[in-house]
Order: sequence, then C-alpha cells, then structure tokens
Amino acid sequence: MEIKDGLLDVFSALLPERQRVLALFSAKWTIGALRPLVELGVPDLLADGAKTADELAKATDTDPDSLYRVLRCTAAAGIFAEGPGRSFAHTPASEALCSGAAGGVRDMFLFASAPMMWRPYEDVLHTVRTGEASFDHVFGVSFFEHLEANPDLSELFDRAMTQNRYPATDQILAEFDFGRFKRIADVGGGKGQFLADILTRCPESSGVLCDLPHVVADAPEVLAAAGVADRVEIVDTDFFSSVPAGCDAYLIKHAMHNWNDRDAGRIARTIRAAIGDDLQARLLIVDMVLTGPGGWDIGKLTDIEMLVALGGRERSADEWHRLLAAEGFEPANDPRPGNLAILEYRVQP
Repeated sequence: MEIKDGLLDVFSALLPERQRVLALFSAKWTIGALRPLVELGVPDLLADGAKTADELAKATDTDPDSLYRVLRCTAAAGIFAEGPGRSFAHTPASEALCSGAAGGVRDMFLFASAPMMWRPYEDVLHTVRTGEASFDHVFGVSFFEHLEANPDLSELFDRAMTQNRYPATDQILAEFDFGRFKRIADVGGGKGQFLADILTRCPESSGVLCDLPHVVADAPEVLAAAGVADRVEIVDTDFFSSVPAGCDAYLIKHAMHNWNDRDAGRIARTIRAAIGDDLQARLLIVDMVLTGPGGWDIGKLTDIEMLVALGGRERSADEWHRLLAAEGFEPANDPRPGNLAILEYRVQP
C-alpha cells in the first residue's frame, strides 16, 4: 500500500460523509507512532534487510509488544512494510528516514514533530482571538528566541532546513535564469546549500552568503563540498540591520514567510537600501504564492504553521506585491500560484 492510499483516503472512504472530518485523526496517530521509531533509529536498523519486531525490540531495548504495535500502525499507513512473522522492511518512504539518506527527510520529520512544534497547537484559539502566535503564548518567548536558548534544537532546525527541499525548488533552479546575475547575495541563506546549487549551474556567477554568525559557521564545508567556495564571500549579518551593497541580485528563500508584514517589510527595506540607485538590480523571493478562494494549495496549510508558531504568513501574489510596493519595489515577473515560486522585483524608478 502506498502512503498516499494508506492514510486519509482509505479511512475517509470508510466513514459516512458527515463523519469524514474524523479521518484527520489518522495523521495524529501515525505521527505519534512514527516519531519514536525514528528516535530509536529503527530505519537505520532495517537498512540491511527486514527484521522482526522482537529483533528490533532487542536492538533498541524496548518492549516488544509496544514496538510491534507502533510498527504495525506505520505499516498500515504505508510507511514501513509488514511481512509474515511480525517482520518489517523498508519502503521508499521509510528509507528517507535513515540517517544520512540521499534526499532524506529524517531531520525535517524530527523537527516538525518535536514537542516545541506540537505545543502551540494546543491553543490555536489564543492566536485566533488575539492575532499573537500561540508559540509565544505557550513558551513565553518567540520561536527564534526559543531556538537560541536551546542549542540542540537550533542545530536540529538548521539540519531540517537543509533538508527542506520541495520538488518545485529543482524546477526553479532548472527554469529561472540565475546566470544573468554576476553577483548574487543569498540573504538569510543558512549554510549556503541553495546558493551552492545556483553557482554550480552558473559558473560565471559569484555569491555572497548573508546570515547570522552561528548559522553560517558550517557554510565553508557545504560550499567546499559543492566546489564553489572560491566564488562565495561569507558575511555575518542580521538582515534586519544590513546586507552588503553592490550585488546584482538579492535572493531570499523560505525566510520572508517567517515574518508578519511589518517585519517582512523591514527585511525588504534593508535590501532596498543595499540596492541604492541600481535600477538593474533585482530582489528575488523564493516562497509560496497562494491560489485564489477555494483552490487546493499546500501553502494554505503551511500558513497555519507560520501563523501559530512564528507569527508569519504565506501570501498571494497581490499580497506580495502590496508588501513590496510599500518598500519601493515593483514586480518584474508573473509567478504561477499554488506552489513554491520565485518572485522577481525591480526597484521603482
């Protein structure tokens, strides 16, 4: 059974139409069962072939019956595969949860299912009533302040963001002409993986990686592994304060949606100041562009994470344009809504 057939679709089909909302609980049950398996390293233990629940329990020092039941749950959802004799093996979905798996999502899953990301959902009503992120209400500090106070979580977050690669990211890299920009600043660029991907495809371009000191600390290793370290300048900076001037393009990926319009406007203002009078320079934003009313859109779901955990938001094209117009930018392309997209802006003359 494929994962797409095992979770909401099958359960929903078994319920009367007026009860189908209850199928949503299957996601909670499955995530709850899967997280301890990933924490215990069960995907790694299955890397060399199928094992029984008893064998896995012995290797992980866990209760055999309890372990079997959570394995059975995740297999029913199509994540692992259950065979005869209470044995379990990998599927493509579970292989991606192995440590160091190519294209893996282990750290993304562990971060997204961590207690700090669950607890804000205990009081979404607070957000709806006040407009304040319930994360701040629950923890007494903001999302990023909490990460700063918990280095282990901060490191997990950084690893998760490195794995955070939508399929549309590859489409953007393949279709957008980054090579027309000689010098590209990646603002809030983390460890530099996306910038490295761009420069690998654009051998005549160079880059500037801009982020906080603790974030870019491991960037040299990432850039060296991609063979582009000699073409990247690393600048320790806070994008609310300043970014380097003199670049042909200022790229900001998966960062503006972390902030409300006021703070996202501050980031745009900093970039506008760096651009100065260069009418040829561009601001490039890689983020979700929402569809109109009633349309399916994963961004309308991730918007709730932005709302509840970070106080940010996903935006439609019109919302992006209004936000950027207030900071002196006008659109230079027409991104397709409904997925991750690249929005290009030029400065208003």
